[in-house]
Amino acid sequence: MVPLDPGEIVSWAGRQTLLKRGAESEIRLGTFMGLKAILKLRVKKPYMHPTLAERIVSARTRREAKVMVEARSAGVNAPLLYAVFPSAGLIIMEYVEGPLLKDYVGREGWRSFFREAGAQLGRLHAAGIVHGDPTTSNYIVSKGGLYLIDYGLSAFTRDVEERAVDLHLFRRAVEATHAGVASDAFKAFIEGYRSVMGGEADAVEERAREIALRGRYVEARRSVWGGVGEDEGEQAIHGNGEQA
Repeated sequence: MVPLDPGEIVSWAGRQTLLKRGAESEIRLGTFMGLKAILKLRVKKPYMHPTLAERIVSARTRREAKVMVEARSAGVNAPLLYAVFPSAGLIIMEYVEGPLLKDYVGREGWRSFFREAGAQLGRLHAAGIVHGDPTTSNYIVSKGGLYLIDYGLSAFTRDVEERAVDLHLFRRAVEATHAGVASDAFKAFIEGYRSVMGGEADAVEERAREIALRGRYVEARRSVWGGVGEDEGEQAIHGNGEQA
């Protein structure tokens, strides 16, 4: 049984099986009302004032829970929400079993799941929500379909730039982990995205290409400066000491 006091809730959640520990939260496996469940426990920053830390944790927990509810209402396969304890920074949700999308590449029908990944993100965007981290590590291939998980960085917005960042992040993830099939995988993803977003996808795709070009420009500049010696770099910045 889950206790009601925030401190006791955190203590109870901390006794569940740890699956992953990140900078902002812990993911644990346990049971809730007899159901296998995932517990996401936000960690308060020790360097923050306790009152401020509690407010931030509470606000972010409420926002993430609200996003998950809105996402499901929009037809996105988000985990079912079981319970939320904002003051404790705890979200209890459905346990979704299956491999991550990044580990499914090469199996039968993998391209159809990438198309569905695009459609899922399209439904999220159409509902006025951006994910913030829609990589192949945040999709689970389950018997119940493809699930989009981890809404910790999500936000309510219809901004084209924010939507484009979602597309860009997905593409970068595919290129980093599956370079050999990245083109096919992203093509399938975009097909799914466009099937939901229709003409709205044009501006998002164009902005995503601009974002990619910005990144390449920065990398090119870094590589140029990386080849400049320390003294040469100083000269390049400050000039060679001669007056014009």
